[in-house]
Amino acid sequence: MSEAILYTGNAFSVADGKGRFVLPLEMRRQVKLSSSGETTLYLSVHGGNPCATGFGESHMRFLFNEVEELDREARAAGRDYNKDLELERRLGTIEPVNFDEGGRFAMHPDIKDEYHITDAVFFYGVGRYIQIWKPETLVDSPDRPELIRNKVRRWLDQRAAGGGK
Repeated sequence: MSEAILYTGNAFSVADGKGRFVLPLEMRRQVKLSSSGETTLYLSVHGGNPCATGFGESHMRFLFNEVEELDREARAAGRDYNKDLELERRLGTIEPVNFDEGGRFAMHPDIKDEYHITDAVFFYGVGRYIQIWKPETLVDSPDRPELIRNKVRRWLDQRAAGGGK
């Protein structure tokens, strides 16, 4: 796949009785498109935000190709570049999980533990990947857009009042 898959939109998911979350329909379609129809969501850590990331196979290939390009540029400029370490950083934390036709998937336990995810997540499409936030963490992140923080805050307030799942 040469064309980038771009994820947009946002949605909440509350874990079901088996602890599974539901990948939103449009994001699910994009992941499958990115992965030749496969129902694998690749989860990883975010390099700069306290959230997980999710994406399809094409983004994983993009990450690899980007490291290859950075390595070529460094060699051409005579700069040191640790290609292996960068590959470890970008690809070594990726955990594949399968989702069913309804979008249900079990969050990888290492990812859940890293971000203290328990029973709810907020999916946030931001281009080449999806950010997956513990809602309370997103609200407490001042660098996030106020519109999104307010949306998540309202959802948390409704949930606390018994109006949300």
